[in-house]
Amino acid sequence: MKNFFSSKKFVSTAALLAIVVSSQASAATITFNDGTAAGDGSGLTSKRLADTSHATNNGANGFFVETFDAATPVTLPGTVAGTTDFNAPGAAGDGCAINSTGSSIMVVGTTDDIQVRNNSVNNGAAAPANDSTCYAHTPAVDPNRDPNTVDSSVTIDYSAFLAAQSEPVGITYLGFYWGSIDEYNTFSFFSGDDPEAVVVIDGETLTNASNAGNQTDPETNQYVSIDFTLAEAFDRVVISTTGIAGEFDNIVIGLASRPVPAPAGLAFLGLGLLGLSFSRKFKK
Repeated sequence: MKNFFSSKKFVSTAALLAIVVSSQASAATITFNDGTAAGDGSGLTSKRLADTSHATNNGANGFFVETFDAATPVTLPGTVAGTTDFNAPGAAGDGCAINSTGSSIMVVGTTDDIQVRNNSVNNGAAAPANDSTCYAHTPAVDPNRDPNTVDSSVTIDYSAFLAAQSEPVGITYLGFYWGSIDEYNTFSFFSGDDPEAVVVIDGETLTNASNAGNQTDPETNQYVSIDFTLAEAFDRVVISTTGIAGEFDNIVIGLASRPVPAPAGLAFLGLGLLGLSFSRKFKK
C-alpha cells in the first residue's frame, strides 16, 4: 500500500469550530494489486462488490460497477439509459455500452477521446489481462494518428448523479482495473470547482522501461483501489493519455452518506443569542 498524493491543508483563525473542523485529517489512500477475479471473464474487479460476477448492478452494500457491457446497466436512482455512441465500429462493439450517461453520469469527451470495445487492435488498444468482455480505452483507435502527438482525455462526471440521490452522499471509494499500464496514462480526481486535483495517479509510478505496457504482466495489469475521506470525496475523474493507449474496465464507486450541515445563518444566530444571554447576566 502506497500513498502518492498531497492532502489539502486548511488554516482558520475565525472561530474555534472552524479550527476543530480543519484539524481533522483528510487523506486518500491508494492500494495497488487490490483486485479479485471477476466471475464474468473480465479479469479483475473490486473486492468490495457483493457480487463479483457482475450479474447485478443495484448498488448492493453501497457499491456499483461500470463494466462497459450493455448487459449490466446501472440501476441506482439518478441513472439513465446507457449509450453505444462510443462503441468501436462493427463487431468489436457488440454487447458494449457506457451504462449511465447524459444527465446523470456524464462522459465529457468525444468519440476521438474514448472508445469501448471487446477485442484488441495492434498499435491501438489491448484488452486488460484475462479480460474477454467489453472495456474502455482512450484515445479511440485511429491508424492515421501520430503516436508521438497524442493528447487525449475524457472526464467522467458524477456530480449530477450524486445530487439525484435521496440523501446527501459522497464517493469515498473508487476502484478500476488498469490494463497494460503505460507511463503516459494518468487518472486525476477532482472535487467541486476546485482546479487542484485531490489525487493524481500516473503510470510512471507503477512502471519502468522493462515492463511498461506489457499486456499480460501482473505488474502492469492491476486493480487499483482509492479510499477517500468525505472531506476529500471526489465527483469527477479525468482519464488522460499522451500515447496509445490507456485501457480500463470495471470501474467501481462506493457511496457514503454525508452529514447534513446546519445552515450557517442558524449557527451564527445561536452564537449571537448565547452572547446576548451572557451580556444580560453581567449587567444584572
